[in-house]
Amino acid sequence: MNVIEAVKLAYEGKKIRRKTWFYLSNDTCVHIYGELGFKGDVINLIQHIDGSKEKPLATFLPEDVMADDWETLE
Repeated sequence: MNVIEAVKLAYEGKKIRRKTWFYLSNDTCVHIYGELGFKGDVINLIQHIDGSKEKPLATFLPEDVMADDWETLE
């Protein structure tokens, strides 16, 4: 899927990532999710690395925007 379809899914509560993003271990990976605000709506897209306490805003490089290898995580 493309980045537009993936971001729509993130706004629906799904975790998204590119297939080319690496796994840090068998159960630790990088993904993006929608952070909910007080009213229950998504206010930010957060880039998450399992095990990290940081919550940086998601950034999309030009190659991410042009890619069609986006997927959702279960």
